[in-house]
Order: sequence, then C-alpha cells, then structure tokens
Amino acid sequence: MRGAVVVVALVVLSGCSGVFGGSDSGPDTVTPAPLPTDSEFPPGIDARGVTDATALAATQRATLENTSYTLVTNRTVRRENGSVRSSLAVELRLSSARDYHAEISVLGPDAPLVIGEPPTRAEYWANDEVYLRRQVIDNRTEYSHYGTSEDYVGTWRFWLGNIALDIDPETDLRTTVGSFETRVAERTTVDGSERIHVVGTELTAEQFVDDRSDVASVENATLHVFVTESGFVDSYYVVYDAELADGSSVTVRRSVRYADVGTTTVDRPPWYEEAVAQE
Repeated sequence: MRGAVVVVALVVLSGCSGVFGGSDSGPDTVTPAPLPTDSEFPPGIDARGVTDATALAATQRATLENTSYTLVTNRTVRRENGSVRSSLAVELRLSSARDYHAEISVLGPDAPLVIGEPPTRAEYWANDEVYLRRQVIDNRTEYSHYGTSEDYVGTWRFWLGNIALDIDPETDLRTTVGSFETRVAERTTVDGSERIHVVGTELTAEQFVDDRSDVASVENATLHVFVTESGFVDSYYVVYDAELADGSSVTVRRSVRYADVGTTTVDRPPWYEEAVAQE
C-alpha cells in the first residue's frame, strides 16, 4: 500500500528541501456560475455527478501520458486530540522524457519508513545517466551518486505508483472516485478557466482506503473532486474517520493535485555537483 511501503532496497536515503502540499481546491479567485446542462459536461459526468469513473479516469491517463507534469500528494493521519500520527508528503516533477525530481517528507511516529526514520525529508533527482540523492540526517547533509536510476528502486515509476499514488494516475482516480455516490456541487471559474466541483458523501466501496487491513471501520467520508472543461481532474481529496485494528480512532486526509501539465521542467538541482562528487 502507498502509506505502508518500506524502502529496504533504497541504498542511501538522502535529502532535504522544498515546501510540500498546497491548496487542494485551487486559487481563491472563484466565481460561482450556473450548473451546465448535461451536454456541457465532460465524459463520465452529468448533472447528477460522476456517472462513469472509468471514463473520467481514461481522460486523466490521456492528458498525462507522454507529457510533463508536477504531482503533489499528501496523506495525514491525526489522532482524536489533533496530533499527527502519520504524514507523508510527495512532490514529483516529471519531464516528458521522464527525468524526475522527487521531494519526500515524512513525520509522525507511525509514518511510513519510505526514506528512513521520521521526521525527515529527502530529494531524489535522476535522468537516463545518473541518479542522485540528498538528505539531512542529524544536522548533517548526505549525498549519493549512482550511474543509472534504473538499477535502483527509486525510479520515477516507483515514486509515482508505489509512494505518491495507487499504481498510476488513472487507477488512483478511478478507485477513489468510484468509491462514492457523487453530485455536482457547483461550476466555478478560476483564473478564467471553468471547473466543475463534484462532492461525494455516500460510500459504495472502500477502495480509497490505503491500508484496509489496519482499518476496522470507516465513517464520515467526504470526497471533493475538481474537474476542468476537458474532463481532466486537476485536484481531489478525501477526508474520513477510521477506527483502526488496535481500537484507536483517527481522521485521515489524503489529497492529490496536478500542476504545470505540459510545462514542467526538471533542471539539475543546486546540489548536483556535491552529489556527483560522491563515489
């Protein structure tokens, strides 16, 4: 599962940097507009809500396939008193050639050990020829340099489908949205572009739950999905209460956001030379 992966094969877990997360619902400049007619909805949606999660997910795949984009995900689990039990934040920038720059942050006593003992942050940068890592551990910065990223666990596919999402953007969207009965809440205009806000509060499945083996029950689940005119989902998030197998109660919030589709660049990080100098 995404939240429970332990990266035992990752050689040196390095990194620090960046600000993770961000607004899940987009910029504050939002102008309400009348709901569109059925003919004005993109594939998979009509005036009732999402009618075909598979069609909606297919648009997601078609939009992101063979192009560059930035993916930002965050999964935070809080105890009843509001304290953080677990948090995993990922920002993954992918070029069209699938060079990548990943920034990972974990905190909380039960956070997944994807980059070592929490709290910690790490960066990973790779192209076809080199794989670099940077991490601050106990106030010291460690770098790693390897000849090719394909020889190690940390390929772009690993960060995308094992850590940030469930397999890929299409699958993650389909299983999340397909777990809810939904309705169209409103159509808005954000920076001149229209988006459809879809809300789900009635569960039909629990495929959106990360580690179902550890969850005894799910309650008060709410889904928010923001869809562009073309049918591309630029962000979605789900919030739910869960009783865990150990009897404790938590609130889980998981968000997914896409940015700079088609315009993301993956340049060398400022610490490139330091990392390359490592044997």
